[in-house]
Amino acid sequence: MSKPLTPEQIDAMRALPMGDMPNKLRIAIKLAGITQAELSESIDEQQPYVSDIVRGRWQTITVTKARKFAEFFGCAIEDLFPARKQVVAP
Repeated sequence: MSKPLTPEQIDAMRALPMGDMPNKLRIAIKLAGITQAELSESIDEQQPYVSDIVRGRWQTITVTKARKFAEFFGCAIEDLFPARKQVVAP
């Protein structure tokens, strides 16, 4: 039951600032009009795992799992999991 995002939805998601969000997965889920349970079933992951990723309870995610999310939504990994700016100590 793949419901990829339209190019317009992906552009809108890209334009949103990260703010306090750990990633943009929550936004993608809302734009696609699906539930976390539907997403977890579609990508063959446990629903609690999807919830933990959405909430940022996991600080890292494997490339393989990030790719599952991106392929489902029809976007790049970086659209869902943008790189955070790193602060370098002087």
